[in-house]
Amino acid sequence: MDYRFEVWRAGIISLTSKMKVSNPFLDVVISAEFRGPSGQVILREAYWDGDDQYKISFAPTEEGEWRYRINADEKTGLNGCNGIISALPYTGDKDIYKHGFIKVSNDHHYFVYADGKPFFWLGDTHWEFAYRESWDKSNHPLMKSMFKGMVDRRVEQGFTVYQTNLRSDKVMNGDDKYWDSESEEDLPNITFYQNELDRRMNYIADSGLVNAIGQAWFMSIDDDIEHQKNLARYIVARYGALPIVWTLAGECAGYEGGAVREKRLDGWREVAKTIEKFDGYGHLQTAHYTNERPFADYYQDEEWFDFTLNQAGHGDYAISPGDYAEYIAKHGNKPFVEGEALYEFCSTLEEMGTRLCTADMLRRVAYMTIQLGGCGYTYGAQGIWDVVWDKEQKNPMALFNRFGITWAEAIDGPGGYQMGYFKKFYEENDFEKMIPYRKSDGKNSFSPFVKKQPFVTANSDRSKMIIYYGDNCNKQIRIDALKDVDYQMKWFDPRTGEYSDGEVIHPENGEWTTPKKIADNDWLLIVKEA
Repeated sequence: MDYRFEVWRAGIISLTSKMKVSNPFLDVVISAEFRGPSGQVILREAYWDGDDQYKISFAPTEEGEWRYRINADEKTGLNGCNGIISALPYTGDKDIYKHGFIKVSNDHHYFVYADGKPFFWLGDTHWEFAYRESWDKSNHPLMKSMFKGMVDRRVEQGFTVYQTNLRSDKVMNGDDKYWDSESEEDLPNITFYQNELDRRMNYIADSGLVNAIGQAWFMSIDDDIEHQKNLARYIVARYGALPIVWTLAGECAGYEGGAVREKRLDGWREVAKTIEKFDGYGHLQTAHYTNERPFADYYQDEEWFDFTLNQAGHGDYAISPGDYAEYIAKHGNKPFVEGEALYEFCSTLEEMGTRLCTADMLRRVAYMTIQLGGCGYTYGAQGIWDVVWDKEQKNPMALFNRFGITWAEAIDGPGGYQMGYFKKFYEENDFEKMIPYRKSDGKNSFSPFVKKQPFVTANSDRSKMIIYYGDNCNKQIRIDALKDVDYQMKWFDPRTGEYSDGEVIHPENGEWTTPKKIADNDWLLIVKEA
């Protein structure tokens, strides 16, 4: 049978099997080989969709004629079936389809789309998007749907990633959502996928967001490896042709330590290899890390592990620039994303007492991450990730929400808008070309007063520099190896996203001392050849 799909957009091939089995998921294997006009081959497995129905989700990666052939047991009546897919130009305006799925850049420093255009990771955290965020209801005055309203808001603000989790954990009662509770073996609960998860996954994809998705939380692997591997295989088949990044599981190693930690890491590794085996697109894969000091670094040397998704935490540890600089220097062969730190409105976990996490606090971590060599940041807001509908709701995660913030309050937080300014700023200023400043002798610019000094990045010939001044910054840095030309300064306000002109400076003997910041709070300074 022949089809017409837009390039990079997932389309569905529907199949009917004649084979009668007790478990149509585990006992029937159907796959297809797709061969593109340039010779590229993509393998995709079919997913069971109820009764005798199977479907293959496929997104062509180049325009032109693709030929496919079905491989299956002869009893299905499908083996050898073939057809043509005409891959047409994408007609929409979403970058992920205009430029293709994301991958690691050639220098391993950041992400790019398939065509090489730089991709800036700005994520939003929705751990319980799959079934707790309401599709049909909302108590926000400007949103008819809680789920769709939040997606739309983040798209408007410029986010590029939705960082999610299926929460298939038994402790969340999520297991019965994904599996048929009446079956003695793994059999997908087709009603849930068809009526609930499909529309959520597709809405995120249709909005142009990359879904960075995990399966469960760390404890779900305990004595249940095959169960999680089967879930991985099914999710990859059903949704693997969408714009996806696999994040494996929340806080993969857990916090027990010792043999328990190693057993969990071994178990989730098996799941990761299952994803790698069945994902015909080679989507990026990582693990949502535990909150540790020094930062966690398990799986770093494994072939399937493509980048770091760190967790700096919510105030239970100091968030120090030294931790970032040392880690990125050690693991600089992979992109670094700060994936969970100081959610807006979170009740911090500081030893001296809790306080409300503000946009000012999370901005510091976001800008520090990029200035010290990272390539992305995932924002989060309390009341959203823990799905708080109203202030009277009993919240099992109340430790993080002592101020009773609801999702409807959180989605209007100033930090969400300011993260949009953050992404736009770095895209406008060629983030992919900027590296942390070091003196010409190779030493870093840190002093004993690192918390009070600005963080500097520069391009290779130092014709452009970005300088971030934190809220408590009152120090200056002497920069060397500059050109003997005029440089124009421009200030950027991260609260408003607005620029204001500064003076023209000229280095003396190739050196220049950064000025004091323009006013209180945090600021950025762009310095480039006039």
